[in-house]
Amino acid sequence: MKQLKSLLQVGDVALQAGTTIRTVRYYLEQGFIEVSERTPGGFYLFEQSVVDKVRFIQSLKELGLPLKEIKALYKIRKEKKRGNDAYPLVLERLLKHRAFVEKKISEYSTLRKELEEAIILVGECKGCEKKPTRDNCLVCNVVKKRSSVPLPFGAIM
Repeated sequence: MKQLKSLLQVGDVALQAGTTIRTVRYYLEQGFIEVSERTPGGFYLFEQSVVDKVRFIQSLKELGLPLKEIKALYKIRKEKKRGNDAYPLVLERLLKHRAFVEKKISEYSTLRKELEEAIILVGECKGCEKKPTRDNCLVCNVVKKRSSVPLPFGAIM
């Protein structure tokens, strides 16, 4: 039996991973994580490494990767008897996840540039006495001198 002091209760895992107890329990039910021990009172106890697993799952989920995809990765590892059998499938999934993340990074980078341009443009509106309507903004010299209007600015004007 592991030292109970080094194990974490479900609330501790949730707190350290920055999520909810409900999420940790759901990941347990779905087989993403496993219980290390149980207290005499029946409380689940987890190893510290479970926190990293929960954080990893959360980060992929927050990027928009479906839990079904994430679960497939964990399922492969559990079902294969040898690492040699699992590695090509795990590698394929990880490469797919990396491509997904790289696409998101590119999209976020583009959005960030658009937001930065919109911030600059809005800063140039300081002192404007006209009502901020689409018609007024389109004829404004601040906007007209630009070759294009940043998407966030165009979307709110």
